Amino acid sequence: MPGLRGSLAVLVAGALSGALAGIPAAVASPGPAAAGPDLTRFYAQRPAWQPCPAGFPGTGPSPSSHGSPPPTAAAPPSAGARRFQCARLEVPRDYAHPERGTLRVQLVRLPATGPGKRLGSLVINPGGPGDSGVNYLIGNSDGFAHLGQRYDLVSFDPRGTGHTEPISCGTGYTPAGGTGAEGLATNEKRINEACGRYSGELLPWVGTPDVARDMDVLRSAVGDRKLNYLGFSYGTRLGSVYAHTFPRTAGRLVLDSVEDPTKNTWQTAVAQARGFQRVLDDFATDCVHTGHCPLGSDDATVRRQLTDWYQKLTDHPLRVQGTQVDGTAYVYALRQSLYSRDSWPALRDALAQLRDGDGSGILQLSGSGSAGGSTAARRPGLTATAAMPSQDQLALRAISCRDTSERYGPADFPRAQRELTQASPLFGPDIAPTLLDCYGWPVPGDDSSRDVAAHDAPPALLVATTDDPATPYEGAAHMARALGNASVVLTYHGEGHAAYPSGNPCVRQKVDAFLIDGVLPVGGTGCR
Repeated sequence: MPGLRGSLAVLVAGALSGALAGIPAAVASPGPAAAGPDLTRFYAQRPAWQPCPAGFPGTGPSPSSHGSPPPTAAAPPSAGARRFQCARLEVPRDYAHPERGTLRVQLVRLPATGPGKRLGSLVINPGGPGDSGVNYLIGNSDGFAHLGQRYDLVSFDPRGTGHTEPISCGTGYTPAGGTGAEGLATNEKRINEACGRYSGELLPWVGTPDVARDMDVLRSAVGDRKLNYLGFSYGTRLGSVYAHTFPRTAGRLVLDSVEDPTKNTWQTAVAQARGFQRVLDDFATDCVHTGHCPLGSDDATVRRQLTDWYQKLTDHPLRVQGTQVDGTAYVYALRQSLYSRDSWPALRDALAQLRDGDGSGILQLSGSGSAGGSTAARRPGLTATAAMPSQDQLALRAISCRDTSERYGPADFPRAQRELTQASPLFGPDIAPTLLDCYGWPVPGDDSSRDVAAHDAPPALLVATTDDPATPYEGAAHMARALGNASVVLTYHGEGHAAYPSGNPCVRQKVDAFLIDGVLPVGGTGCR
C-alpha cells in the first residue's frame, strides 16, 4: 500500500532526460528523442547468476506495516531454495551523471520450470516502499508457481532497501518528550537529521523514478525487449512510473491494489483512515454473524467495544513478556489483520484473550507491539535515547519523502488530527502523526512521480478489491484514466489488500491469462 506511512516521490532534475544513448539494439529502450548520457555499459551487462547462499537473505518477507501483500502460501524455501539464484546489477547513482558513482542492486531469480515456451522474465515487486523484493520472492515463490513455469521469476531490493545500499540513520536519537505537536515534530526532525548524517549522499537518489530506471536496466540485463511486471500496492506506483518513462519497452504490466495517483499524501492518509474503518466495520458485522463474537452480540456494541479497548490500552497498557501492549500496538494489530480476511479468525481469538486481560494475541498480531516507524517517538515518558525506526521503515520514509514536495509541520498537526479522527475515530489518531514524517527531511522532494500518463504504452491490467483498506477501490479507476492507454480494471468483490496473492481462482485465471497469453479481460469484468 502506499502503506499507512504514505507513498511520495521525486524526480531529480535531468534524471529522466534523454534517450539511452548507446544501448544495445537487441534490448534498446527508444526513449525520448533528446540525447542523454552514455549508459551503454550498464545496459550491456549480464548478471553473474550464482546459487544463493543457504538461507539468503531470509526465509520470507519481513513484517511490514506498509502494504506488502500477504504471503501467497506458507512456503519455506526448503529444497526449492537451492534453485534460487542471486546476482548484483550495477546502476548509476545519478542517471544524469553516471560518472559520479554507482550502486549495486541485489537481484534474485527463480528460473522457469517449464513445460512450455519460456516467455522471458517476470519482475515482481511486493510494495512498501521499503520492502525487500528478494525476501518476498524467496518466501512466497510457491504462490507464483504457475507463472513460474513460463517465466523466470525475478525480484530485487530497490535502492535504499534490503541488501541494496540500505538506508541507515544510526541507532538512536534523543527524544523531545511529550506528545504535543511540537514534541512530535521535533522527534521526527531529529530522526531525519540523523538520516542526513548517516545516508545523506544516498538520499537524493532513492526516489521512485530512479528505481524505475533501474528496472529498465534490469530488463536489458536479463535479455528482454519488454518488461513484464507484477506489482502490488506501492509496486503499482513503480509500475506506472515505468510505463510513463519507458512506454515503448513496457510489456505486460499487472498492477494489483492500485495506488491513486490523483491524491497527495494528506488525501491518501484520509482515504486510508476511511478504508480501514470501513473494513473494520465489516469485521464487526462478520464477528456478530459467527455467533460467538467476543465483543458483543450486535454491530453497534462490537464497534463501541473496539474503540473502548483502544482508549483503555492507551491509558493503561498491558505488559506481555516484558513488552508493552498499548493503544498503538492494538491499532497496529487491527490494521495488520484487516489486510486479509484470512486473518479475521486470529483477530477474534486475540480479542477474546484481550477481554480476559491477556494481550499476548494482540502482541503477536502486531508483530512487535509497535506500529513501526516513529511510533516509539510518539509515546509519552521517553527521556533517554530512543530506538530508531526499523530499516524498512527508514527506507519507506526516505523514498516517500523523496517522492513528495509536501512538508507538514507542527502547525499542520491539529488540522490533521481533526480530519483524520473524523475519518476514523480509531485509526485516524494513529495515522495523523505520520504526516509529520518528512518534517525537516534533509533533501527536497517533488511530485513528479504522480505524473503517470503513458499514452504510448500498451494497456495494463489493474486489479482492484472493493474493500481494500489500504488502497481504496476507486484508485484503480483514477489510475486507468491517468495512464490514458485503455488499461483495464478487474474488480475483485471482497476484502483485503492484494487480490492475486489471496488465491482467488477467478483473479488468478484472469491475471495468468494476461501475463501468459496476453489476453486482457473485458472492461467491467469482476470476480467474487
